[in-house]
Amino acid sequence: MAARKNLLSHPITHALIVGFLRWYRTFAFGTFLFEHDKRFLALLRSDEPVIFGVWHQDLVHTFAYFSRWNPRRKTYPLASASRDGGLAGAAAEGMGFRRAIRGSSARGGGKALLQLTRLLQRDPRASVAVVVDGPRPPARVLKPGILHLAQTSGRPIWLVRTSYAPVKVLSRTWAAFHVPLPGARAVCLADGPIHVPPDLDRAGLEALRLELETRLNDLADRADARVARWRR
Repeated sequence: MAARKNLLSHPITHALIVGFLRWYRTFAFGTFLFEHDKRFLALLRSDEPVIFGVWHQDLVHTFAYFSRWNPRRKTYPLASASRDGGLAGAAAEGMGFRRAIRGSSARGGGKALLQLTRLLQRDPRASVAVVVDGPRPPARVLKPGILHLAQTSGRPIWLVRTSYAPVKVLSRTWAAFHVPLPGARAVCLADGPIHVPPDLDRAGLEALRLELETRLNDLADRADARVARWRR
């Protein structure tokens, strides 16, 4: 087990993951037939700084969607501080992102949020992508970190879902991870911009957290239902 963990965290493994996913991003996204949210696509093609929020189950392909339409966009992903988070960071880099900021609600979260806050203050063009249900179950329960980041930076939140058909759902993973097949039909739905008032108190932040959780779950359900109709 220790040897396996050391292998997963080795720089060569990181480089192999990045290289493979760069190839996969070019190949797979060249075969997907997308239905776009035109307003969101226009945002991606701009340099407007925002905070993207996605669920864990579609993070790889949604992250790849972000970077495909504007490879020069300065977007930094937040990845877990664990070894698995190192793999997720490598995956994000392979999909076209800048190097990941490491940390999560379970480990190093405060430090990572501080790094991201300073980064956004330092670079007015920088955006951030956050997997809002974090690195551990339960799935599709929104953690509050994205709200604090939006509140301190003043950047708006965009909730995003990409769904595909046909898709392989890895039901044994805690997040029911989605792996679309080559040639899949796809849809992107987005909800934003969502601004977090700088003076919102703890009760207000919790109410907004619950609202955003509901909105992102609704977004995911609508996108999944739309692509499911294409399979009939």
